[in-house]
Amino acid sequence: YPTGGYARAKVRSRFALAFISPSLYKRIMKIPTRSPTHADIEMSRLAAMGLELEDIADGDEVELAKLVELAEDRGRPASHYLAAIPLATELRVAPSGKLVVKVCAGTCQRYGALDLLEHLVRRIEGGARCSIAPVACLDRCDQAPACEVHGEHGRLVLAPATAAALDEALAATLGPLA
Repeated sequence: YPTGGYARAKVRSRFALAFISPSLYKRIMKIPTRSPTHADIEMSRLAAMGLELEDIADGDEVELAKLVELAEDRGRPASHYLAAIPLATELRVAPSGKLVVKVCAGTCQRYGALDLLEHLVRRIEGGARCSIAPVACLDRCDQAPACEVHGEHGRLVLAPATAAALDEALAATLGPLA
């Protein structure tokens, strides 16, 4: 059993967590207060998709058009391949615009992040001039799904993010969307 000041402080902090309210505990631990609405993609499936992505990658980048084509050929949503990028590979999506939209593909999968990624792919295919940057975590798990819009004037955090909020942010930055 560890001794000393650090060990006592560690035991005290665990003891203190046992006596706080459940709502405060969830805020401290960054857990959403609502039930998950979606299922996670299994890590083994993400790893397999990551290997497929490495086959079409140019160096450490994957072009979104090639990713979408691969997804269509395999009969899977493009969002699943996008989720595999930060969680199962060291690849990234090739930038296609000055505006970058980071979408959490980690725990946020349980709260609709894959739907946001799919919506964003449709927007880019429709002419929106932005890049997708799926990330493992944006550290906003208590407000999932989370995304950040990075542009020349700074960063906008959308948490919880919805397709409508994302469209509004893109329209405000890029102009009217088709």
